[in-house]
Amino acid sequence: MRIRTEISSKYINETDHEVAKIANALAHPVRVALVRYLSGKNQGKGVDNITCNKDLVEMFNYSQSTISQHVKILKEAGLFLTERHDKFTHYDMNYGLLEKFAKTLDSLN
Repeated sequence: MRIRTEISSKYINETDHEVAKIANALAHPVRVALVRYLSGKNQGKGVDNITCNKDLVEMFNYSQSTISQHVKILKEAGLFLTERHDKFTHYDMNYGLLEKFAKTLDSLN
């Protein structure tokens, strides 16, 4: 499901679109697990604090192309940050965005 970029009602604001974009990215169990894994590993719970695509493929036992498609959606939503190192891409969480998302959801309560 793609989120339209224009605001279609005076009751829908930019924050609503941001929340929907992140919620859409998290609307698959593999992507939720990827976020959980990367968050834990990059907070020092793994052997090292560097995560690349190879790590994700090994951890989740899916093909490289499947993991790449899920990672692409998480990157487009702004949840995964990437940095190129030679032929590898390293991933990190956008903790600020994840925290903002959680606070926004909490404020709906």
